[in-house]
Amino acid sequence: MVIRFTYRSVLVCLACCAAFASSAQLPSSNERFAIPTGSAARPKIGLVLSGGGARGLAHIGVLKELEAARIPIDFVAGTSMGSIVGGLYASGMPPAELERRVLAMDWDSMFADRPPREELSLRRKADDQKLSLPFEIGMRDGAFRAPIAAVGSSGLERMLKALTHEVPPAIEFDRLPIPYRAVATDLVSGEAVVFDRGNLAAVMRASMSVPAAFAPVEIGGRLLVDGGLVNNLPVDLVRAMGADIVIAVNIGTPLLPREELGSILGVGTQMLNILTEQNVRASLALLRSNDILVTPDLSLVTAMDFNKGPEAINRGAEAARGVLPLLTAYALPETVYSSRLRALRAPSQPNKIDAIRVEGGTLVAPQTIEVALAANVGTAFDEKRIERDLSWVFGRGDFERLDYRIVNERDQNVLLVSAREKSWGPNFFRFGFGFNSDFNGAGQFSLIGNHTRRWVNSLGAEWRNEVQVGRQQRLSTEFYQPLNAAETFFLSASAERRRRLGEVSVQIAEGLTTRPLAEYASRETRALLDLGVAFGRYGELRLGPVYEQQVVTPRIGDLALPSFRANQSGVQASFTIDQRSSAVFAKSGYRLEASAQKALDAFGANASFTRYQWLAEHAFSIGSNTVDVAVRGGSVSRSQAQGYPQFELGGFLQLSGLRSGQLRGDRMNFGRLKAMRQIGTMPAFGRGIYLGGSLEAGKVYGGATVLEFDRSVLGGSLFLGLDTSIGPLYLGAGRASGRNHSAYLYLGRP
Repeated sequence: MVIRFTYRSVLVCLACCAAFASSAQLPSSNERFAIPTGSAARPKIGLVLSGGGARGLAHIGVLKELEAARIPIDFVAGTSMGSIVGGLYASGMPPAELERRVLAMDWDSMFADRPPREELSLRRKADDQKLSLPFEIGMRDGAFRAPIAAVGSSGLERMLKALTHEVPPAIEFDRLPIPYRAVATDLVSGEAVVFDRGNLAAVMRASMSVPAAFAPVEIGGRLLVDGGLVNNLPVDLVRAMGADIVIAVNIGTPLLPREELGSILGVGTQMLNILTEQNVRASLALLRSNDILVTPDLSLVTAMDFNKGPEAINRGAEAARGVLPLLTAYALPETVYSSRLRALRAPSQPNKIDAIRVEGGTLVAPQTIEVALAANVGTAFDEKRIERDLSWVFGRGDFERLDYRIVNERDQNVLLVSAREKSWGPNFFRFGFGFNSDFNGAGQFSLIGNHTRRWVNSLGAEWRNEVQVGRQQRLSTEFYQPLNAAETFFLSASAERRRRLGEVSVQIAEGLTTRPLAEYASRETRALLDLGVAFGRYGELRLGPVYEQQVVTPRIGDLALPSFRANQSGVQASFTIDQRSSAVFAKSGYRLEASAQKALDAFGANASFTRYQWLAEHAFSIGSNTVDVAVRGGSVSRSQAQGYPQFELGGFLQLSGLRSGQLRGDRMNFGRLKAMRQIGTMPAFGRGIYLGGSLEAGKVYGGATVLEFDRSVLGGSLFLGLDTSIGPLYLGAGRASGRNHSAYLYLGRP
């Protein structure tokens, strides 16, 4: 297999396997895995499928035509993408089912190196809200370490497992409905490794481990990567299996032209292409006069073009039809072939799970995984439920790989989970970056760094630290302690020091015309001790005492303006549920937030007051069109006006057309209707390009006299949004009541 080695090509094989992300009905009875390959009176036919990324979808078209022509296949061998299609076909999956899965797949969602966001723990979802850069680095044994591959593999392995769950977990591949072989490369010795037995999903995964893209797979003590490096078209394997006639399907990526070799990536990719092309030529030299070579015309399909699945399948079918006259003599009678297909694809009943056992891991307590999967014990095997439960465990962010299989131990069916923790942990570092400008001199910059030490103790405690620099500066720390293995209850002790700048304006005319009066600096110190209840992957409820002190002083402008100092300590309750598909460009899901803080004299507060704030968001899509509705509000109830206002509105998507934070007060209401349409995919990143607009309405009122601004405001925006790998990027324009308008360049979450 040859894949163009760009950032996006790193994800090719993940998306390739994700095409088959839903299970198909695969036969699994022991009798079915010993079906004879055909009559001894006819020549045996071996099928060879090469690697080639998305181009490998052409194999499905070839299989469809061979089946329609009733050409029996007695042996299958494949490499990389060819090992995936070949392995699933050899295990009994019909070509029509393969095609259905491919054409129904949302390819963009398959490029993610983690479960869907809805399945993550709330703590990992919170990371998305602030940390835009997707990569993380780690520290282990005092040294900084990076992930061993650009893309993880746990999700990929679960997909393959779901597709092969009815195949015995350890089987000789000669006992599959069609005998099968797959090729991988030993990363240490450089030798070809041919699999004739083992766990089918693991073997297919090893065969397509693109070096530096996917983590190597360890099987039998050998570290394995993509087999295309040594034998991308394994003609010799089916010949050794006993094939009299070979049908070889070559879909490898051709060498790059000279004009694409002007970069390090281009040269590196060409080196891999040359290496693969050489072994393909050696394989082609093994073909005999009665063998068939199928070479689909894939000039319009690259290794990354999974959105061109129909094109690749049709090209494969065209090429197969071109060679069918050479195969007609080998076609079986219709009744014989139909009987053969029924035997290959006989359904069976799923197994019952009697117990769970976890192997691997040193830091993560096995009972954490066992508790998450406990509902599967004593019930019939339900792959969707197991995948959902494992997604929750994987979504904690602790694992590099998380795999499972069914094994029989003492007449019990045991769900055996293999866990491999991230080798670059348990200290993890992530970063976020933000910038915005209204092209009128107002702009903000922020850089966030996060450190998380996971599994401080056997119950999964986390120590989390964050620092933010820019116009807003923040330093925070939290120790999060689950109180049971299921993390249903927890304690959290946290502290935060924050400094931010805000503009104070006065009204100078009717409408919303204002003049900046001064810039204030606000310094806030908070400390909390919370007892919490977690609702699985959905959200959490917290309650506890809070210490809060705020000092506000004029920094620029009329320095004779008053300063404010307030102690707002008391008790606080907060509630969060987050089921949005994305922290920014959500296409579905909802988010609810609510909090209440009561300042009490007994806790040292200057004055007693109650502060409420809440947020509700809901997104839904129809095709490429998405509607996202958001409403939020806040109120401070107190006996007398005091100090700095609590809430603010203004800025992009927060009353577009106004300056950021232009409206401030002690009470606030806001609503927004946002609509967007995905108009493309970024070639370099594989994420969406969106065209959208918003309608907004809000009101802020109450507060100190100089800060009060009691108006209802209407606003709206038009924007172009790009979901880049360094965060969401917006270019837009907004307009608000009173002829206020602004243009925006925004990198980060509005």
